[in-house]
Amino acid sequence: MVKVLRLLSAILLISFASANAQEMSVSAYTDTTSYMVGDYITYTIEIKHDKYFVVTPPPVKDSLKTLDFIRALPVEKNDVNENIVEYHKFIFSKYDSGKVEIPSLQIAYTKYQSGNKHFIATNPLSIVVHTLPVNAQEEIRDIKEPIKLPLDWVLIIIILLIAVVLAVGGYYIYRYYKKKKVDVVTTEPEIKIPPHEIALQQLHQLEEKKLWQQGNVKEYHSEITEIIRRYFEDRFNFRALEMTSAEILAVINYIEDAKAITEILNGFFSNADLVKFAKFQPMPNVNDEMMKQAYQVVNDTIPKPVVAEVQEVQNVQ
Repeated sequence: MVKVLRLLSAILLISFASANAQEMSVSAYTDTTSYMVGDYITYTIEIKHDKYFVVTPPPVKDSLKTLDFIRALPVEKNDVNENIVEYHKFIFSKYDSGKVEIPSLQIAYTKYQSGNKHFIATNPLSIVVHTLPVNAQEEIRDIKEPIKLPLDWVLIIIILLIAVVLAVGGYYIYRYYKKKKVDVVTTEPEIKIPPHEIALQQLHQLEEKKLWQQGNVKEYHSEITEIIRRYFEDRFNFRALEMTSAEILAVINYIEDAKAITEILNGFFSNADLVKFAKFQPMPNVNDEMMKQAYQVVNDTIPKPVVAEVQEVQNVQ
């Protein structure tokens, strides 16, 4: 009888532990395990928990001293079968080669409204950072030797004769038209479309292409940022197409009519740069948000019409 009671107690303990384990689980991973020096390293912590739990975000920035912190991405939360799945993503980099050990992190949480803190640890990770192989013994030389073409004197003489004929002909044509009376041609003034109308039309056309829905995420982010950069060139008259995202933000911060969009523009360019340069794969809601932010940037910087105040001057007789 005692053995039966012990067996039942063990079964109950195992069932209780299994039920608690299902209430909360964590998993840590990176987008790959092999990087080059200077690459962006996306470190993700996936937390699954009961919807009534309160989870304290892990102190990743201060805990991972083996990597160089770049930025934290917005937290993503999804409802899955009455549970919450959270994705905490962080961008790091490493400027030295070698094997890097990412330790496990303690995540605090409370169950329901008990107020008692519990802790759960992430799994440790290992990644390797490589450098490009360089042979210091070899001399610096071109990748491919320049191609030397033999001179064709017959071809050169023909080209010179054609150039002389064209020059003489052009001179006489110039003198002929110079002597003629030039008729005054009235041309209609060119209708210039405002920059914001062009940008809004281009955003609408990009929206209809449905690039990211077809898997062309990088092309989508490249086109939407180019539309906004070209709009800044035409609207505020600076070379936005030739500048980095940080340089554009610095210029926009000093333009009075554009200060309202500084915060939203920072998030817009950050997400686009991560996709284009860090091979970041955003969630669908991030792609939709990019289009909303682009429309807002244009709409919030449309020039306000100048209202002319006409004052009537009455002569007192």
